[in-house]
Amino acid sequence: MKFGLLLPNFGAIASGETIAASARLAEARGFDSVWTTDHVLMPADMPEPYGNLIESLVALTIAATATEVVGLGTSIIVMPQREPVLLAKQLAGIDVVSGGRLILGAGVGWLEQEFNYLGADYESRGARFDEWLALMRALWNGDGAFTGESKAIDDALFAPRPPRGRETPVWIGGNSSYAISRAAEIADGWHPVGLTPAELSDGLAELHSRSDGRTVVASLRTNIELLAEGESAQGYSAPGHVPRGSPGEVVAELEAYRDAGLEYAVIWLFHESWDELEAKINLFAEEVLPHFQ
Repeated sequence: MKFGLLLPNFGAIASGETIAASARLAEARGFDSVWTTDHVLMPADMPEPYGNLIESLVALTIAATATEVVGLGTSIIVMPQREPVLLAKQLAGIDVVSGGRLILGAGVGWLEQEFNYLGADYESRGARFDEWLALMRALWNGDGAFTGESKAIDDALFAPRPPRGRETPVWIGGNSSYAISRAAEIADGWHPVGLTPAELSDGLAELHSRSDGRTVVASLRTNIELLAEGESAQGYSAPGHVPRGSPGEVVAELEAYRDAGLEYAVIWLFHESWDELEAKINLFAEEVLPHFQ
């Protein structure tokens, strides 16, 4: 099973320095990838956890320039609320300068008020997602023309293109049957959030039944409260299931996910300071990762 680290581009310690430092440390300690979270403008009554957030692609660029080989992912870009040509260009740039390390985690979004702030239509977000992805892949493939329901491009030059072109990996974020269907039919991975092992197993059964034999990576984003010896749990609040406890207890929980079919875990380690996050990354690398290598 592979592991990615969700970087602190959001929360109290979000900064260029902590993003770069945690990306370098994750690479050095054997993580397979590092990831950033996306929100642009949160309502004032929803400050946690995404009210203080360094924009996802800016943060991923920091991580790209701070590392050499570790994968770079978005968990997840809310694609229908962004302009797709500009997004395709930004993602291609990150992939080019990093030597082809990008995984695009993308979803339709859930916060209607954020769509309104950005002048994007919330009700049509599913259709827009499908069209935006088709357009972006066409541009990455070097196609100079595209005609969709709301976007049309003719005789355009898109360069530089990402090294893998339209084969740049795309993982679909979301827990719903709609997300599973998109992942099965048009993407390279499914990337739900906070599921239990049993829920993941049920989702994977649906994914495999719809994928018609296509290879689709089974991933999961999960928060983890990892406790060092003698440390007390804080009981951090987060949606969905949260593995908690000593390294041994976290290993047991992750083994249950692996047995349920999980191939790739993207983890957020709860922390309140950089020193604590650094210690948690090291503890996870020393006491948890070896059980899955």
